[in-house]
Amino acid sequence: MKTLCSALLTMVTMMTVSAQSPSVEYTLGMSRPWTHLFEVEVLFRNLPAGESRIDLSLPVWRTGRYIVFDFAGGVVEFSADNGSDKPLQWEKIDKSTWRIQKKATRTVRARYAVYANEFDLRTRGLNDEHGFVDGTSVFMYADQYRSLPVTLTVIPYGDWHVTTGLQEIHGEPPFRYTAPHYDYLVDCPLEIGNQNDVEFSVEGKKHVLSVFGPVTWETDSVLNTITRIIRMNKEFWGDLPYDRYVFLFRAMPGSSGATEHMNSAVMGIDPFGFKKPGGYDGLVGLVSHEFFHTWNVKRLRPKSMDPYDWTSENYSKELWIAEGGTSYMHGVLLARNGFRTPEKYVDGIAAAVASDRTRPGNEAQSISECSFDAWVKFWRSTEQRFNFESDIYSKGSHLCMLLDLEIRHLSGNKHSFDDLLKTMYNRFPLGGGGYTVKDFQKVAEELAGSSLSGFFNDFVYGTAQLPWERSLLYAGLVLEPIDTTDNRWLGINTRDNGHSALVTDVIRGSSAYDSGLNSGDDIVALNGYRVNGRDLERRLTDFSYGDTVTLTVFRNNRIRDFGVTVSRQQNASYTVSRIEEPTPLQRSIFESWLNTHWGEEAQDAHSSTDEQ
Repeated sequence: MKTLCSALLTMVTMMTVSAQSPSVEYTLGMSRPWTHLFEVEVLFRNLPAGESRIDLSLPVWRTGRYIVFDFAGGVVEFSADNGSDKPLQWEKIDKSTWRIQKKATRTVRARYAVYANEFDLRTRGLNDEHGFVDGTSVFMYADQYRSLPVTLTVIPYGDWHVTTGLQEIHGEPPFRYTAPHYDYLVDCPLEIGNQNDVEFSVEGKKHVLSVFGPVTWETDSVLNTITRIIRMNKEFWGDLPYDRYVFLFRAMPGSSGATEHMNSAVMGIDPFGFKKPGGYDGLVGLVSHEFFHTWNVKRLRPKSMDPYDWTSENYSKELWIAEGGTSYMHGVLLARNGFRTPEKYVDGIAAAVASDRTRPGNEAQSISECSFDAWVKFWRSTEQRFNFESDIYSKGSHLCMLLDLEIRHLSGNKHSFDDLLKTMYNRFPLGGGGYTVKDFQKVAEELAGSSLSGFFNDFVYGTAQLPWERSLLYAGLVLEPIDTTDNRWLGINTRDNGHSALVTDVIRGSSAYDSGLNSGDDIVALNGYRVNGRDLERRLTDFSYGDTVTLTVFRNNRIRDFGVTVSRQQNASYTVSRIEEPTPLQRSIFESWLNTHWGEEAQDAHSSTDEQ
């Protein structure tokens, strides 16, 4: 009897404490969507009476985009009360923080509106057709209550409905959701409108294909492709770390880009692009990349992002692993699983080498520095980017490929980059504080059975040229440059601009660089005759090396002339081919790397950047 009374007392005590514990409830409305204003309410109950104030903050960045935004700039009509409409005093104490003087009241309600018209940035958008919310840009939080469970009630406009990875609370009112804490809430974006949702199951888990806008694809084919990608990743990682996953597509002309989230991904697609050559291939690559992020970066995180700091940049030297590693693995997994042939994958290596070796920024900035500086440089696309900055995606992907081949070679093909990522995933679980480059190197060395300090010093912390020739030979592949004697070159990259050629990059050390041409110059004529991006290269064949041509450009709405010398572009193209007699180790590495057989029928398979 005494034991029973004790148990009952404990239960009552727990229920009382639970009832008195602070709670956080959000409400999201959109009564006039054509005004682009979301109506937001956050309600805190059972706050400690001894706390005289509470600070509410809005994050300054969103996951998947390493740059500081001005989310707070869109907040209007802020007010605070005690939950019974009695106003509370408040003031802003910095650009993203509102301080509310609650005094002894235990309930605080903040109401505000958010101007939302940034669909392309995948942050927040609202118009008369639909709404989209990345929670970081809309929902404020109190740091001391950030770990508490939260609820969200969405009040859609008209007959709109909500699609999200959040767990729904069934019953009345509709569109109520729960999240274990604030970080989870804001990592589950919301699509609100008349989007088309198709539910399907894979490996015992629920999935949703959600599409806003018209598409020309065949839904059954897309579902089959996505199902294969899900199973491909389940086989690779060994689990599906969610109960339900949502693929959110926004189909609008010119739409592109994507963002990974905890149990969903937001992807922009051109609704009419699937009948173009390679259009469907692009969709496959996009889905593969974002879904792989479900593990690499959403759960396996750099130390600076576990947990997130929403108030400032989360500087990290590991972004080349998080982003570049994903770019590498999503592509090689597609090749291993029949989405692309091994020959086509090898074709891409030649282009990758050319891209790597013709970017001056790779000699000026190490990949670890590029990762760290991504917050202040990468997404800003400055004029000097190509010349002085590397790239966490492309260079990171290249580096991960070569590290993969290095581990395979040193370990006698017993281990690989696959094992490296999976070991890291198990050794550094989410919530455990994340990993560093040193952790990554340590595990890589364990698998390789040898020191990799030279590799990391030269290619991660240093700017030495990547050893493509050496690494590819581990897999029986030979890299050779193509003769470039006929490649006339001015030292610029351009984009066709209709009736002109827009300069996108001026290569450091080239004649164009020394002559004073700038990124952003609009070339309208060559030696007095109109030229556009399509025929500029063709026109250069009329000149000899050493000739000086006059480029007429528009700069700041003024016509300017620049004399540029025609020169020869060195090592712009490469070929990759298989050696005739591979060693058993080379053959073994090639076959396990791409899940194929060396095969006599593919002996002549080769690639060339001229064919890209």
